Amino acid sequence: MFNNVVLDVVTGLIFVFLLYSLLATILQEIIARWLNLRGRMLQKALRRMLEDDAGQAETQGLSTLKTETQNMVTWFFHPFKGTTLLDRFYRHPTIKYLGEDKIFSKPSYLHAHNFSQTIIHLLRGDDYDGRTKSESELIWNELRKIKEENKNNPQHTHGINNETLKNLMNLFADARQDVYLFKLKLEDWFEETMERATGWYKKQTQTILMLIGLAMAIIFNVDAIAIARILMKDKKAREQLVQMAISHQQTFGAAIDSMQKVKVTKTEIRNGDTTVTSFDSTIKSPVTDKFLESTYNELSKSAAEAMGVLGLRGIPKRSDTAGCRQSVSNYDTLIKYAKTEEQKTEYRKRQGAEFKKCLKEKRMKPPYQNSVKLKLLGWLLTALAVSLGAPFWFDLLNKFIKLRESGPRPVNTSALDKPAGAAAAGTPIKGADGKEITG
Repeated sequence: MFNNVVLDVVTGLIFVFLLYSLLATILQEIIARWLNLRGRMLQKALRRMLEDDAGQAETQGLSTLKTETQNMVTWFFHPFKGTTLLDRFYRHPTIKYLGEDKIFSKPSYLHAHNFSQTIIHLLRGDDYDGRTKSESELIWNELRKIKEENKNNPQHTHGINNETLKNLMNLFADARQDVYLFKLKLEDWFEETMERATGWYKKQTQTILMLIGLAMAIIFNVDAIAIARILMKDKKAREQLVQMAISHQQTFGAAIDSMQKVKVTKTEIRNGDTTVTSFDSTIKSPVTDKFLESTYNELSKSAAEAMGVLGLRGIPKRSDTAGCRQSVSNYDTLIKYAKTEEQKTEYRKRQGAEFKKCLKEKRMKPPYQNSVKLKLLGWLLTALAVSLGAPFWFDLLNKFIKLRESGPRPVNTSALDKPAGAAAAGTPIKGADGKEITG
């Protein structure tokens, strides 16, 4: 009942989308490491907090997009400007030594405790020794001093943007100038911003996945419309792809679980009888380079196998390859009876050239891709599917495989399962004398 053509076609399509989504995720992770995208997203969030996007004009529409793009490029190569609070923040020893090395000198993530502690250190200055001076008074004096300096010289803020300064003063006032409460309020501010930064990073990742998906769709000819048409028409290809989906289900699930591992950390801060516990579950457990390489190689083999079944990859189907070999088989005789080595070499070159030409024609004119517009649409649909991410397609594949396997059980027609007096479908059981046995 459930094992029908439409269900198998959808299962095959989902498997292809899952396969290329995983490949795109691996490539995106490699790109994120090379460019330290997580660290740059953290910089963006902290810049929003500590500089209030200083220097950006209040624009609308395309002008906003243009400004955002220019700032993104500028901040990518020059993330800091002068002696702003953000620059001083990253130069502080608490943050400075969290970087991996000189190339990846900025951390990819921070605890709220590190953020609040560093801000307080910057505000109270180097004169605080924990004994002779009031930390609360030092912080308040520093904030008022910067406010007066910014007021006297509006064109040049002294290290802290006016809006950021206003927010810091409000938080300090809300804490009744209690440094411990001020620290907690700074941490709340940081965690709220990081929640939004997680959404920004997901949006950025989705954009990268779509671009990678579009590139793969064009390079490897992953045409969603053509694949659906092939699966509808070709029973053998449909069955092979469904079997691949079932056999690779656990392997792909393990790969996705490894990519999605999250490290949950707990921080406890005690102040007298009060204990504040914060959980940080935003830190992804990084996968190793060896895992990325091995997973990419396995996925590449699976992709080559799947597209070979469909006949849409750069390499034609086996039947097409055999046909091309047959078309140039006449050269085998010429090579065998050639009188000189030069003639043999020449015949081999001609045979190879014609064989490659035949394969190229098979690649240039794959089945079910006669319309250029439909091919472009199919590539775009594949890119959109890849942008949804591997976890989405893996969950969907699991549901369809369960649905496929949940049909009614076949009726057992053995005599042992039949009521007395019926061997099969109403056929009476007879004894040696030929009479029916009843009862």
